[in-house]
Amino acid sequence: MFVKNHILAKEFLTLLSKEDTVQAALSKMEEGKFLSLPIVDGNHFVGYVMKQDIYSAFFQDVDADRNGFLNRKIEEFMVTDIKSLDPEDGIDEASYAIEKLNIPFLPVINKDGYFLGILTHAAIFKAFADLFQLDKGKQMVIYVFNIPGQLSRLLNVFRKEDVNVASMVVMDAKVMGILKVMLRVETEDMAGLISKVEKEGFKTGHL
Repeated sequence: MFVKNHILAKEFLTLLSKEDTVQAALSKMEEGKFLSLPIVDGNHFVGYVMKQDIYSAFFQDVDADRNGFLNRKIEEFMVTDIKSLDPEDGIDEASYAIEKLNIPFLPVINKDGYFLGILTHAAIFKAFADLFQLDKGKQMVIYVFNIPGQLSRLLNVFRKEDVNVASMVVMDAKVMGILKVMLRVETEDMAGLISKVEKEGFKTGHL
């Protein structure tokens, strides 16, 4: 999965200019119920501003004049040190970056430096939901030994029972030599399927 397939294109975003006033920025935020907004200069992304940072700056300035503050340029409050994504980046890399940096979104910029749009937490969640087919089948957790042939043997159980596996994720169970396999299976008889899996020597469990 690539970032380019999950961005919110700039044509559909509410954007700010560096020359916008604090009043203009807050009005756009209130109107769209946004907590932050991207700031652009033509076709280029230059930073973003958060409503919380604007309010904090006002209340920390004991001598602030309200009207004077609202007429200040928004570029005074923008954050410019932000990682950008290439549209060809993988969604997994983007997910790690946006979580580690604790930011509302990441800008997506092409090789020519043009701002294409943003990738949000919600877009990443939807991408993984699509990948793991969370809207299909029922969830099943199975523990297998981390030795060659075990996953093939497990999938053979589903094949014999004519059960479709919509998605499968394999993780380290944090127990030496054991893998945790999370699946979405399409079956009307989950109890019967669990019984068949366990008869083959696999242990089933919960998340």
